[in-house]
Amino acid sequence: MKKLIKLLMVCSIFVFTACEKSEFPATESNSSLNEVKNENFSATARSISVNTESALRSAVSSANPGDIITISGTINLTRTLEFARSGTSSSKINITGGTLNCSGQPSGSWGVKVNGSYWNITNMTIKNAPDCGLVLQNGGHNFVYKVTTSYNGDSGLQIYNGGHDNYIYQCYSNDNYDAQNGGENADGYACKLSAGRNNVFDGCTAHHNSDDGWDLYGQPYTVTIKNCTATNNGYGSNGDGNGFKLGSAGQHVPHTVTNDTAKNNKAWGYDGNGNTGHITITGSGGSGNIKGLFARIY
Repeated sequence: MKKLIKLLMVCSIFVFTACEKSEFPATESNSSLNEVKNENFSATARSISVNTESALRSAVSSANPGDIITISGTINLTRTLEFARSGTSSSKINITGGTLNCSGQPSGSWGVKVNGSYWNITNMTIKNAPDCGLVLQNGGHNFVYKVTTSYNGDSGLQIYNGGHDNYIYQCYSNDNYDAQNGGENADGYACKLSAGRNNVFDGCTAHHNSDDGWDLYGQPYTVTIKNCTATNNGYGSNGDGNGFKLGSAGQHVPHTVTNDTAKNNKAWGYDGNGNTGHITITGSGGSGNIKGLFARIY
């Protein structure tokens, strides 16, 4: 009888693991996706459900590898929420669900900043931050999945200050607008100025952001953007309006753009913006962009 029970338990674990893996691309070789698929949960890990700001902050500040933090409903944040702890390559920290409303934060605040490494951030909405909605910096190997960043006062999601090896998958960023600058800075996704190596955007959507859909201005290392869509960006009075801005003048950085779509943006669909690196664009197109589809692609 004991042998039968053990056999049933092993089979149950196998079935659960197979179902969990099927949610992600079967052929994906990127290390970030493999880490998520191969997640091992510690026997001492906690599963915590939170529905207040104080409970959320407590769970995040004490999080350990393997912990699962589930946000229930909407939590109104009064200041930036920081993910400072780190998981490991085999046991990430997981936070999932709910909505984080950042409208009550002080002027100039980011909604959420991730300074730690090895987090899975999934199935949530971050909105109404005075500045960027979600910022990943310093750390790396974070996986962001089905996160929506909307109506923030700067870019929806930004990778910055050395943030590296982050995989942004099937996320959605819309209607971000920096009113104080007439929409000059708020992109759907920004990986620019000082982000680190090996950042990937896969299957994401950016629309109706006041500046660009994607902005790689000043980014010193290669960024991969694939299976993504940028539409109707640049409708702030000072917004540039490129679907994909792929660098800046004086740079020689070879970004990779694969199977992407740019439609109805205020300026160009894809703009190298003075970056003379060999930008590899494969299987990408679009229509309805006011200035045209491709500009300054070398």
